[in-house]
Amino acid sequence: MSASSGTRSSALAQPLRIGAVTVANRIMQTAHSKQYSDRVESDRETAYYVRRAEGGCGLFVAGNHFVHPTGSIKGFEDAYRPEGVAASKRMTDAVHDAGAKIFVQLNHHGAQAQADSPDGPRTVYAPSRILSPSTAHATREMDRDDIAGLVEGWALSAENSRAGGFDGVEIHMAHGYLLHQFLSPLYNARTDEYGGDLEGRTRFPREVLRAVRDRVGDDFTVGIRIVANEFHPDGLDGAAMREVIARLRAEARIDFLDLAAGGYHNVHYVFPSSPMPYAWLRDDVAAVKAANPDVPVFGVGAARSVEEAEEVVASGIADMVALTRAQIADPDLGRKLVGAAPVDTSNPGIRHCIRLNQGCLGRGSRGLAMSCTVNPLAGREHERGPRPITDAPQRWIVVGGGPAGMRAAVELAHDGHDVTLLERSAELGGQLRLAGQVPGRESVGLLVDDLVRDLAGAAVDVRLGVPATAALLRDLDADGIVVATGAVAPATTSLALGRAYAGGFPAHGTVDAFAAASDHGSLGHRIVVVDADGTAYAAGIALMLLPHVDELELVTPFETVFPHIGAGYDRPLLLERLGAPGTFRRRTAHRVESLGGREVVVRDVLTGVAATLGEVDTVVAVEPRASVGIDGVRDAAPRVVTIGDAFAPRTIDAAIFEAVELAYDVAGLAVLRG
Repeated sequence: MSASSGTRSSALAQPLRIGAVTVANRIMQTAHSKQYSDRVESDRETAYYVRRAEGGCGLFVAGNHFVHPTGSIKGFEDAYRPEGVAASKRMTDAVHDAGAKIFVQLNHHGAQAQADSPDGPRTVYAPSRILSPSTAHATREMDRDDIAGLVEGWALSAENSRAGGFDGVEIHMAHGYLLHQFLSPLYNARTDEYGGDLEGRTRFPREVLRAVRDRVGDDFTVGIRIVANEFHPDGLDGAAMREVIARLRAEARIDFLDLAAGGYHNVHYVFPSSPMPYAWLRDDVAAVKAANPDVPVFGVGAARSVEEAEEVVASGIADMVALTRAQIADPDLGRKLVGAAPVDTSNPGIRHCIRLNQGCLGRGSRGLAMSCTVNPLAGREHERGPRPITDAPQRWIVVGGGPAGMRAAVELAHDGHDVTLLERSAELGGQLRLAGQVPGRESVGLLVDDLVRDLAGAAVDVRLGVPATAALLRDLDADGIVVATGAVAPATTSLALGRAYAGGFPAHGTVDAFAAASDHGSLGHRIVVVDADGTAYAAGIALMLLPHVDELELVTPFETVFPHIGAGYDRPLLLERLGAPGTFRRRTAHRVESLGGREVVVRDVLTGVAATLGEVDTVVAVEPRASVGIDGVRDAAPRVVTIGDAFAPRTIDAAIFEAVELAYDVAGLAVLRG
C-alpha cells in the first residue's frame, strides 16, 4: 500500500472522537511502565513518546501516575504533586507538536505496593486484610477515612493532569490494583457498604469517578482501564465484568473503556508473553463493545497479528487497537500500518516484538529502565539519534549468522559500508533456530525472519556454508572483522564456584543440552536434567524435553529452579507450564555426587542428606554456554571486534544491543562497551 493511495482508506487511519478530544487515527499505546522518570516527567520520557508520535501513533496513555503518597514508587510519576504540572506540560506540548494526543493513567497499587516507599516504610492498603499476591506483605484494611483521602487524591491528580496539558485521564480499575481490588471478590471480603454485592464493591470506584468528573468538568475526557475478565474460578468472568461496567457507567459519564484482563493472581494475563495467543482477549473485547456500542472501546489482545490490526477496527471488535509492545519494538509501526513512509527509512519493514518480555518487563521487574530485545534504542532516543551515512565506506566481514552477526551486518550496511556475512552452516539464525523450537517461544522465529529480510534489504553479501578461518579472513582484506560466532554447550565448565557436580564437570555419562535438544527421541523414559545455568536457556531446554519423556527430574545447586528468570511477570506462567503435565520433578539446592549404571546420587548442599535417583535413562547437563572464537583472528584486519555470545554468552538482548552499539562506535558516536 502506498502512502498516497492507502493512508485515508485504512480503517486505522480514521479519526475518532473520544469524549472532548479527537485522535488522528485508531493506533494507540496503552499505559506501560518504563521507569524513565522519577516523581515528575523527564526529557527521556518525552523523547520516547515524541519518537512514536512522529512514527504514527495517534494516542498514548502515560502509565501508572500515582494519586497519593501511600502509592508512590521510585521511577514513576506522582500525579498529586503540584510541582509535576510544569514538567507534564513540557511533555504534553511536545507530544501535541508531534501530532498525537496523550491521556494519563491515574493509579494506586493498593495491595501490590511495596511496604518500603522512596521516603521510608509505609502501610500497604487494600479493601481487606490479605497477603499481597505480588509481595506477600500483609495489608491494612482501609477504613472510611482512608477511602475518603484517596478519593480526594484521585480528584486532585485529575485536576493537576488537566493543568499539565494531558488530553484526558484514565482511572485505573484493572490489573489487580486498588480500585480493581475493591471490585473483585478475590480481594474484597468486606461486610460493610464497600463490599458484598455489586453495589457495595463498586461504591469506592464510583465515588472516585464522581469526584474526578466534578473536579475536571464535562469538557474533559475521563475513561477507565478495566478488566474484561479475571480468568479465575473465584473471580469475575466476562458477564460479571460487563455488569460492573454498566453500574459504573450509570454513576458518571465514562468517555472510553480501555480493556485488560487478569491481575497479580494470574499475572501472565496482565503482561502476556510469547506462550499466550496473540488474540488472547479478542472475544471478551468484542463482548464489551457489543454491550457498549455508544462508547469507544480500546482493544487490547484483540489483533491476531500486528499485520491484522486493521481488522480489529474494521470488524467493529474495538474502536482503537492497542499495539503497545509492538511500538516499543518499532516506533514507526503506526506509519507503516497505514501505508505512510517511516521516519527511519533504513527500516521499511515491520520490526516485530517477539513477546519474550526480557528487555521491557523483565528489566522493569528488576528496577531497571525499560528497553527492548529487538530495539535497544527504545528509551535512548536522546543519546542515540540517527546515524549519518558514512562518507568513507569501509569493507567489513561479519562472521556468524546468529542475532548478533545478522544485526551487526544490517546496521553497518545501512550506514553505507560494504558488508559480507559468513556463516558456516547452511542457514541463518544460529541459536535462534533452537530457541524457536521451545514450546511457547515460537515467536523467536519472527526475529529470524525480520533479520533475514533486513539482510537482503541492506544488500549484505551473505555466504552460507563457509567456515571462517584466520587465513580466509586475511585473504578477504577487510578494514574490520566482527566475530559473532556465538556459543556452544561446553566440553568442560568454566565455573570456579557453584558447580553442580561434586567431582567436577564433565561427569562421565552425561549428555550435553544441545545434543539432547537435537535428538530428544533417544533420551528414554526418565531423565535427569542437571542445571548449573539457571537462565531462560536452561528453562527452554527443560520445556523442550518435557513433552518427550515420562518423567523429568531437575537437579540444581540453586535454591530455586531457574533463579535468573525473575519473580515478576513470566515466572508464574513458566512454573505453571512445567507443572501442568504432572511429569516434572525438582530437587533444588542439590549437587550430583556420582553417576553409575542407571543411578544418580545427589546430595542436599544445605543438610548434607544424600538420595539416590534410580531407573534413570539419561542425564542431561545444562552448563553455562562457552564462547566460540576463531584462532589467530586478532591480526586478520586492522580492527577485529567480538560481540554477542562470542564475547560472553548471554541473552538475545545482549547480542542485538552490542550489534547496534558497534554501529554507533564505527560511526564515531559511541564507544562499544565504553
